[in-house]
Amino acid sequence: MLAALLGACAPVPPAPPPAPAPEVHELRVAVPVQVPVVDAADLAAQQLLAYNDRLRQMNAAELAQEVAPRNDATLSPAAATHLALALGFTRNNGDLQRAQVLLDQVLRNATPEAQPWQALARLVSSRLSEQRRLEDQIERLNQQARDNQRENQRRIDQLNDKLEALKAIERSLNSRPAAAASTPAAGSKATPP
Repeated sequence: MLAALLGACAPVPPAPPPAPAPEVHELRVAVPVQVPVVDAADLAAQQLLAYNDRLRQMNAAELAQEVAPRNDATLSPAAATHLALALGFTRNNGDLQRAQVLLDQVLRNATPEAQPWQALARLVSSRLSEQRRLEDQIERLNQQARDNQRENQRRIDQLNDKLEALKAIERSLNSRPAAAASTPAAGSKATPP
């Protein structure tokens, strides 16, 4: 028994070392990487949308500085389209016409630089034309409202004049019966019974 106990206390033999891993050969596979090419028209649209967002955040002074007079004929198609868009945000006389001239300049430009901007110029041009049409319609309606207001005021004045005339007639009628009543009494004293 003692031998069995001593055998149990004996150290446990170490585990055998792991078997060596099989040799891995590195395989290299060529994966073609395609770098996306941004179309010039897409890039122009992204620039114009970003500029539109900037314009929306500008205050009146910044916007006025953005559309300050310059030599519009020498602007690049990108700059002309940007300026036309900015002019659409102002409320100054002649700005929409100036914007339309700039957009027409881009549309007539036959250079490759202008090609990506021409579709955007047509879009902005149609937006500005609609804006101009609506502003003209608002102006006509405002003029009509002013004319109606003047006409209504004229009618009110005429009715007030007629009312005053009627009041004057009423006052004169109210004063006559008193005078008429006193006149027959005076006449009856003068004539004998």
